[in-house]
Amino acid sequence: MYGRVTLANKHMDPELECVSSSTGKSEGLGPLNGGMLFNVSLAMSRRLMLPKPAEAGKLIILEELGGEGLAFEIAVGRNGKVWVDSKSIQATLAIGKAIQETDEKSLTLEEQKKLAKKLVALVKGL
Repeated sequence: MYGRVTLANKHMDPELECVSSSTGKSEGLGPLNGGMLFNVSLAMSRRLMLPKPAEAGKLIILEELGGEGLAFEIAVGRNGKVWVDSKSIQATLAIGKAIQETDEKSLTLEEQKKLAKKLVALVKGL
């Protein structure tokens, strides 16, 4: 479920909403169907949510994968969870693993470009 916490109190259960309170429409919120969930560090979650992750977070792996022709959707939580969905299971796994590897190994921009090319070649070769 992709939603937002609207109320969190020490002595009460938190309240979630899956529609925009101003429009009453989902606007991208709601159930996350298909795809897979990957764990990343909280720092990587913050980097993924930056308005311009390439400039501010030195994170280009998603742009590179998309630029190489992989179509995908992601949803990032502040809790270190990243949901990824693509047309094939192999592509979904490759994208999730690319994010995790970039996080765990602190890959440079050049290393991210090489990883993206390698993974796209593997996915398209299957």
